[in-house]
Amino acid sequence: MKMKLWMFVMAMLVLGSASQARAQWAPYAMFSLGHYSGVGVGANTAGNQVGGMNALGGTFGLSDEPYHSGPIGFGFDARGIIENSANSTPYGNKMAGALIGPRLEINTLALPFRPYAQVELGIVGTNNGKQTNKDTHGAYQFQFGGDITIFPHVATRLEYGVGQLWTGNGTKHTLQTFGAGVVIRL
Repeated sequence: MKMKLWMFVMAMLVLGSASQARAQWAPYAMFSLGHYSGVGVGANTAGNQVGGMNALGGTFGLSDEPYHSGPIGFGFDARGIIENSANSTPYGNKMAGALIGPRLEINTLALPFRPYAQVELGIVGTNNGKQTNKDTHGAYQFQFGGDITIFPHVATRLEYGVGQLWTGNGTKHTLQTFGAGVVIRL
């Protein structure tokens, strides 16, 4: 009898903890538009003038919020960016990079919307729209967005990011991204 009671208690503990499990890992893919601007940027911009370029492509990544306090989740985001508008200039407008950093998310179970904010550091390469090869430099970006649940564990994501890319000569250029895509919470 004691063995059956013990097995019953253990089964209830396992089932109880399973019901507390939550989706954590969240791989995502977004269509993205990158805008890069600053001194000497753009195919028809002189080296001492401010210009800009746009590139279309994708942002792919993985996020997780393993630490929770009520509806607030804290975790990380890691992403890769590949954007290339081939016919925009003789060389194309090219950007590619990798960023990682902390993430803060608000998960209200009453609403299907999860706003988030994150700050990331990494490297981004760009050709300034003026050359074949990309020059890679350090970068940071703040991203703000939200996930809208459409099915359990599946959401759409809208995001805006703004930051800077540091070139080797001390010049800072503005780096912006606009993204829309899909998130799958595992």
